[in-house]
Amino acid sequence: MSSLIVELEGICAGYEGRDILHDLDFQVEHGAAVALLGANGSGKSTLVRTVLGLVPASEGTRKLFDVPVHKFRRWERVGYVPQRLGAGGGVPATVAEVVAAGRLSRRRLLWPSTAADRRIVTESLDRVGLADHKAKAVSQLSGGQQQRVLIARALAAQPDLLIMDEPVAGVDAQNQEVFTQVLTDHLQQGGTFILVAHELGPVEPLITRAVVLSQGAIVHDGAVPPLSDAAGHHVHAHDDLELWSR
Repeated sequence: MSSLIVELEGICAGYEGRDILHDLDFQVEHGAAVALLGANGSGKSTLVRTVLGLVPASEGTRKLFDVPVHKFRRWERVGYVPQRLGAGGGVPATVAEVVAAGRLSRRRLLWPSTAADRRIVTESLDRVGLADHKAKAVSQLSGGQQQRVLIARALAAQPDLLIMDEPVAGVDAQNQEVFTQVLTDHLQQGGTFILVAHELGPVEPLITRAVVLSQGAIVHDGAVPPLSDAAGHHVHAHDDLELWSR
């Protein structure tokens, strides 16, 4: 069996007939900690959404866990944390209810939650430091706490692969520390992650591979580029392909 969890070959993908990604190859091996870097509009979010089958591909092939994405059904193996939007989305849901949605991929359709499901929801909230907030409405939480709820929802599925699209952009140091510990635990448990980020900050020591995009193409694939300030913050290249390719 292949050690590759993600396989994209010759991918052209985008929106409304306009490709954002151009003839792109991208693979992720089991146990990797991959950071996707690049300026706004470089194609980072499009890439992760293409991996998940959320963006149509006009050319190329894509697989998850050695299965073509259009045939893939084991979605409990993938945890997805979207960009920070209001986690409650205007719906008066509690923290526990949002996180419990992460268990749906592991249950048969219309089957009620079990004691094990409820235990895992509580454990997931505990891992992000929100176990005491599970009865609160998500709308009452801060932006950083809402992001932690979305991370807990992804963890509740007990995924092998975590895909996160700028999950801690603009949040405070405490939330970043919690997030870093979550990723550390995930790797120690044999998991894999793909992280879209502008700033790596405290997560940088965990990264085993950095992939930099510019104008829908990969211009660097390897160690984290030495374009960081003393605090470990990623310096934007503003799609300067020559700069990233040095």
